[in-house]
Amino acid sequence: MGINNLLNIATSGVTMARVAMEVTSENIANVNTPGYSRQKTVFETAPVTTANGFPLGTGVQLASVQRSHDDLLQLQLVKGNSQYGESETKQTALSQIEPFFNEVTNDGLGQAMEDFFNSWQDLSVTPQGSAERQAVLSRSQVLVDTFHQMNTNLNDSLSSADRSLEGLTADITDKAKSIASLNEQILQTERLGGNANELRDQRDYLTQELAKKVGVSYSEQSDGTQTVTLPGGEALVQGNSFATLSTEVDAGTGLNKIMLTPVGGGASSDITATIGGPDNSLGEIGGTLQVRDEIVPGYLAKLDEMARQLVTNVNSQHSSGYGLDGTQNNFFDPAKITSADIALDSTLTTNKIAAAGQDPTTVSGPGDNTSAFALAQLKSGSFSFTVDGKTTSATLSSFYNGFVSSVGIDTENAANSTAQNDSFLRQLNALRESNSGVSLDEEMANLIKYQRAFEASAKVINTASEMLDTVMNLIR
Repeated sequence: MGINNLLNIATSGVTMARVAMEVTSENIANVNTPGYSRQKTVFETAPVTTANGFPLGTGVQLASVQRSHDDLLQLQLVKGNSQYGESETKQTALSQIEPFFNEVTNDGLGQAMEDFFNSWQDLSVTPQGSAERQAVLSRSQVLVDTFHQMNTNLNDSLSSADRSLEGLTADITDKAKSIASLNEQILQTERLGGNANELRDQRDYLTQELAKKVGVSYSEQSDGTQTVTLPGGEALVQGNSFATLSTEVDAGTGLNKIMLTPVGGGASSDITATIGGPDNSLGEIGGTLQVRDEIVPGYLAKLDEMARQLVTNVNSQHSSGYGLDGTQNNFFDPAKITSADIALDSTLTTNKIAAAGQDPTTVSGPGDNTSAFALAQLKSGSFSFTVDGKTTSATLSSFYNGFVSSVGIDTENAANSTAQNDSFLRQLNALRESNSGVSLDEEMANLIKYQRAFEASAKVINTASEMLDTVMNLIR
């Protein structure tokens, strides 16, 4: 073994120690970088040469710089983010909807119905009283207005969810574009033999962030690029290309449709049903579509059925009674039977309120209260409510109480799901940090180790240099 070979071996030791310290420094610098995976240097013995038939070592060389990465854990993190995005979106929406049904302040729909029927009870005691008749009118209008306000509140929630789809589709497209760009960078870097570890970390983290917005699946191709697919099977990212998501107003419903312009361009298609359908409701967009298309419409259907039952049953009884002027008429407008348009009959006055069961203009009629009493008794009457094809027999108040209870249960379930998903994500991230995160204690220990290796190799170089000087002096 010659002195030159000794120098080469020591030089390789110095070089590899420097590389190891650079990687260690990179780890330390990125200790707080989201998604960063700890890297480590893997060395191997340099190719052996022979001299006079004897094998001689040539030092050390870099085999690779590996990142600590767990494919299964990444898969779980992507899925966990999708589940969290969905449940958190529903919880946020429901926590804003639940106060609409708050009866604590005595100005809710339940109290308005109670006051409405109580006013009929008061009128049945004094069927000809003008104050009692005016109370029936005023409390009836309050009930109508409360229905309108409830409908407006729920439709505002629906519209808010619908509008948020515009921002979500733009955000999803931006993230898809970024992943496609990283695909290209990874491809070019690794094709030239470079290290794309940090680019891969960025792509993994961005995929998790994308999954929070929409349910996705992904797979790595042989060239190192990642293909990302939407729940309906549509490609969102392929190589360095990406699809574009946007919204378009449906002429029939007035609501936004989710439109996909495919990878490579072409005609857009409606993917609303597959990106957020019953089996694919993942991510914020899935939760938003559930709120807009299922949860709020379900609440509106119950509210409308209450309005329909109220109008139908009150009118049925009222139209069989008589007002003070001897006329028979409807109490509510029979053509307006939803929570959005329920209204008192346009011809209704205090004299036309049918408290009597027979014509009060006759001798026996003026003190008759049978109609007012019958209307007051509707408070405890059982009606047949039909929602989503299911019929339930209940009083108005018990149906509404069940309705309010279901909203509370939905809100609680969403909150519980969010808490569970958040806890699951925290556990996964803690596990990732344990497996792939940077430990400053460990890195400092490595830094000292590589520093010592550097110093030792440098000392060998100094020794070899001195030996070479000695030989050169002998020659002179």
